[in-house]
Amino acid sequence: MTKVQVLIIGGGVMGVSLMYHLVKAGWSDVLLVEKNDLTHGSTWHAAGLCTHFAHNPTIQELRAVSVRLYRDILPQETGEDCGFHPAGAMRITRNPDRMDEFRHVAGLSDFTGYPLEMLTPDRIAELHPLARLDGLLGGIYEPDDGHVDPSLATHAMAKIARRGGARIWRNCAVTGIERDSAHWRVETQKGVVAATHIVNAAGTWGWEIGHMMGLNIPSVPVLHQYLVTDTVDAVQDRVAAGLPELPIIRDPEESWYVRQERDGLILGPYEKEAQVWSVDGVPPAFGADLMPPDLDRVEHIIMAAMERIPALQTGGVKSVINGPITFTPDANPLIGPAHGAKNAWLLNGSSMGVMEGGGAGWFLAHWMTHGAPPMDALSVDSRRFGAWADRDYRVAKAVECFGLQFGVHYPHEERPAGRGLRLSPLHDLMIQRGAVMGAAHGWERPNWFSATPDVVADETFRRANWFGPVATEVEAASTRVAMADLSVFSKFDVTGPDVAAFLEAL
Repeated sequence: MTKVQVLIIGGGVMGVSLMYHLVKAGWSDVLLVEKNDLTHGSTWHAAGLCTHFAHNPTIQELRAVSVRLYRDILPQETGEDCGFHPAGAMRITRNPDRMDEFRHVAGLSDFTGYPLEMLTPDRIAELHPLARLDGLLGGIYEPDDGHVDPSLATHAMAKIARRGGARIWRNCAVTGIERDSAHWRVETQKGVVAATHIVNAAGTWGWEIGHMMGLNIPSVPVLHQYLVTDTVDAVQDRVAAGLPELPIIRDPEESWYVRQERDGLILGPYEKEAQVWSVDGVPPAFGADLMPPDLDRVEHIIMAAMERIPALQTGGVKSVINGPITFTPDANPLIGPAHGAKNAWLLNGSSMGVMEGGGAGWFLAHWMTHGAPPMDALSVDSRRFGAWADRDYRVAKAVECFGLQFGVHYPHEERPAGRGLRLSPLHDLMIQRGAVMGAAHGWERPNWFSATPDVVADETFRRANWFGPVATEVEAASTRVAMADLSVFSKFDVTGPDVAAFLEAL
């Protein structure tokens, strides 16, 4: 039996990043086990995009830490390039609401210290001369974005971690997990491991490893395709002229991204109807494998991208990547304690594993070694999902999240999939009284009450149709009487001799 302080299950960018950051924090008794080889799963076939664009400060910090790690820190520590291309990135739009969203994200980024630039059509043409401007209102530019070689970055972190004392067991599948009085007892193909801490960083296999741990991991593998062109003349001419690499460009209305790949281009479409895969368990032999191309599903998106960037039409298709990536019900990763299981941790569910992996490992390593996360964890804490997040829910939400990968994310948005799971006894009565419902932790709860039947909330960054009714509710609660159904709130039983003093302190 091998005894370790930390056992990490999964050798993708997320698990290796955690191993690296734990060693950097002084926890060197770390063992990582991987059923195939490092990066097998979804890391190896990722397009490697790295961005600072996010609607949440914590998610943005995960991405910013990843960029600094791949671009600056790892090359300094290893003396080797990680294949990071500081090309910058832009998002373009013809949608006025999208411009409001871009301004919203730019404001957040000013606050967090990662400033982004709002773009005019003329500035778009300056930054990306291969893009047509027809119909565009503008965009947003992310100057510190780029793309990285996922394999080089992962192996660089592994190299530093091993140098600090960590160990890696390749071709070592986990076959069983149980908890004894003091340790996690994990059966692997290379023997039994007794670990004080266990981390589920299994990515595509995260649900299965979670099942072994007695946990419900609400993640679903979804197939994502992108195609790589052969030589594109316009790109080759730029390379020959010594011009800078083209920035990554995304058109969220048409649901695609394009980046330069040597003298060609990569095009990644996101269809609205996602194709989930192996929801109840990945085939045992699956490793660094891909699905057959299925370009008919995304042909309309490819055609739209070619309209915007005509140079795409001149490059033949060299290869098509069609592989699984994981989605949680809100498309954010699961990072932190596996609540209810002692010394068990989660580091999975990221649909943007390479983009967030470097920062995710830093975030969890800090939580494990300091006893608290480095910043607000609400957006990644697994407690945002409970036992109510069943199979049907996680599949429906994964499909929805994939389809809304490039959706406009409005303030207070309410998404329709997976609704009606938990209802208060007063639910129907509140509907009769004009409740416009939202969802919180699986519960249906009123966001506001409308005097007009069958009203839905405006989706806007401007003043919405609920502003007046909510003002009326506030006035009533302030000056007269209001009632609220608190079924959705947590309830705590507090017992012991100091209950009175504790409650008085509250």
